[in-house]
Amino acid sequence: MASKAEIAALKDEVYEACVPIAQDNPRIVLRQADILDLDIIPNGNLQTLLDVAQSLLNEKLFKVVHDTDGMGWKLRTVDEAKKYRALSVEQEAVYSLIDEAGDEGIWSKTIKAKTNLHDSTFTSCIKHLSSKSMISEMKSVEHPTRKMYIKSSLSPSDRATGGPWYTDGELDEEFINAAMTLLFDYISMRTFYRSKSALREAQKSPKKVVRKMSPEQVKEAKALRNEGLGPRGVEAGQMDERTAKRMKYESMLPMPAGYQGYPGLNELTLFVEDSRAFTQILTANDIQALLDIMCFDDRIEKVIAGAEGVSYKALRKSLLDEDQRSSVLTEAPCGRCPVFDLCEEGGPVGPSNCEYFADWLSM
Repeated sequence: MASKAEIAALKDEVYEACVPIAQDNPRIVLRQADILDLDIIPNGNLQTLLDVAQSLLNEKLFKVVHDTDGMGWKLRTVDEAKKYRALSVEQEAVYSLIDEAGDEGIWSKTIKAKTNLHDSTFTSCIKHLSSKSMISEMKSVEHPTRKMYIKSSLSPSDRATGGPWYTDGELDEEFINAAMTLLFDYISMRTFYRSKSALREAQKSPKKVVRKMSPEQVKEAKALRNEGLGPRGVEAGQMDERTAKRMKYESMLPMPAGYQGYPGLNELTLFVEDSRAFTQILTANDIQALLDIMCFDDRIEKVIAGAEGVSYKALRKSLLDEDQRSSVLTEAPCGRCPVFDLCEEGGPVGPSNCEYFADWLSM
């Protein structure tokens, strides 16, 4: 049987050998076979191994872990072990649960249930750990009303904070919309080309058929029309915003079949980073989340093309506003004209002299 001095020496040797293993894989669970494979325990004596492991546990350098493969040990750093040795039994129980929770944090109610501590004892432990800057409170966007705790040396995970999309625990819709607009504009630029001939064709004004009406009829028809459709916002020869967007839509044509220049995820991630439009750093996973949203919104779609294999192209209908994407029937002013029943050739209002109908046909 090994002496206490031999156990102490073996303990230090085993710990030093385990440190690089834990550094390579912080989540590794060491088993009995792993310790014996280090070739430090004389003759692979199991009793000596147990004594060494117990000594490491007593000094808080090892902690016991139970999983599907049975019992094992995880390594603690020397500094972390010093913190554990300075705690009482109750404080250690609370701190170990917060430690095990990692960057996800843990709910105070969960700690109470697992430690079975009285409220006053639990509160005392929390105060002591907080005063030593060992733990701190955290907010979780998943559970905003819960009191959560995390190790002070850790930063909350993206799952807990909501990642870059949350500011002070609130969803930052303005930032999300700005990021999606930046991505969509770049994808559109790589999806369409502007046709000058199509633009000239869209700018052509159709021939108007003017039917003579009495001043009273004109005044009455315009009053009724303006009441339902609103007064005309632009003078003759000028272009309103709706018409300008329609003309831009008509002039933007998709790239030909077989085009391979659509941007992929890596290119879009690099573009956002190089643009320096935001102070937050958006990872490829963050960009992917935005692209998925735009796919669901029918603004873009995935295509099998480009150097990355999977790329994204803008849908042409996304160049229009929501109210302009409706059917031809609902787009026509006739569908919401308040004097529709009076509309006929020879009457006070007719298709041949309707200013709104002419504007709609010219879009």
